[in-house]
Amino acid sequence: MKRPTHLVLAAMTVLSAGACKKDDAAIKTTSNGEMNVSASADSADARGHSMVRIVNVGNTGKDVALLLGDRTLFDNVQTASVTDYREVEANMANFLARGVGAMEATPLAKNDEVLMDGNRYTVFLIAEDVSKNTLRIVKDEVIPDSGKARIRVLHAAPGGPELDISIANAQDKLFSGVNFKSEAGYKDIEPAKVVLEVRAVNEPKLLLRLPPMDLKRATATTIVITGASKLSFFAFTDAMMPPMALKN
Repeated sequence: MKRPTHLVLAAMTVLSAGACKKDDAAIKTTSNGEMNVSASADSADARGHSMVRIVNVGNTGKDVALLLGDRTLFDNVQTASVTDYREVEANMANFLARGVGAMEATPLAKNDEVLMDGNRYTVFLIAEDVSKNTLRIVKDEVIPDSGKARIRVLHAAPGGPELDISIANAQDKLFSGVNFKSEAGYKDIEPAKVVLEVRAVNEPKLLLRLPPMDLKRATATTIVITGASKLSFFAFTDAMMPPMALKN
């Protein structure tokens, strides 16, 4: 039986999602079971916009707000959570984090960053100690090479040592010497279910073993290492969405 052309095209589109142009892909972000979708880089670029989100790893224990200039970009951002992406027009961005309901209080942290149209950025609010926070702004490259899964680690554990991160039973380290407030950059690996282990740099003692993670093709997973006397973590995953099926 001959299938309708639009159904054949739709099936081909889904199968080839990983091969579509990277900047044409919308992105789905999953964190703590919640999902949201952001526009493709090309569409944001065409509007003269970049895309920004915030991850709250601060020490307030309360919700925070992120301001861009005098505009509240995000409000009520809970600890250990990641927001959706919001499009912004500003190329010279003046970010400021405050406690919710504390608009007249001293800012928790602030930072300025040059943003390029069509790019994605994550603003991390990180606790430096019990009384001080900082804003760390990183560029997101959430689409891995074809057929791969992408992973990165951000060290947000105040007072923690430099960290080595390895896949359990692997001979080589995945990341080495990750400093506090630093992200190790992205690494593309073969899709697989992996168990990650965290140690102080060049030390055999295991500080943290993550539960098994299913790193799928065409996804980028960010792991945020937190904690003080004892390390913990949370993670969120960005995934390419297949392009829209063609219609007759």
